Amino acid sequence: MRIFSFYIHDTRYSVPTLQIVNAPDEDQAREIAQQRLDESMAHLAIEVVEDDRRLFELTRG
Repeated sequence: MRIFSFYIHDTRYSVPTLQIVNAPDEDQAREIAQQRLDESMAHLAIEVVEDDRRLFELTRG
C-alpha cells in the first residue's frame, strides 16, 4: 500500500483539509479522490500528493 495526502479545498474553510489515504496505486487514489470530491458540493478541488510530490489535482466542473 502507498500513502497519499489529499488536500481538499472547500468553500467552508480558508485552508485545505488534509486527509491521509492508503491505496495500492495512483489509479485507486484517483478513484478515492473523485469520491471525496463528489461527497459535497462544497468541495472545489482535491490535490493529491505522495512523498512531497504533487501527482494531480481534481476539480469540480
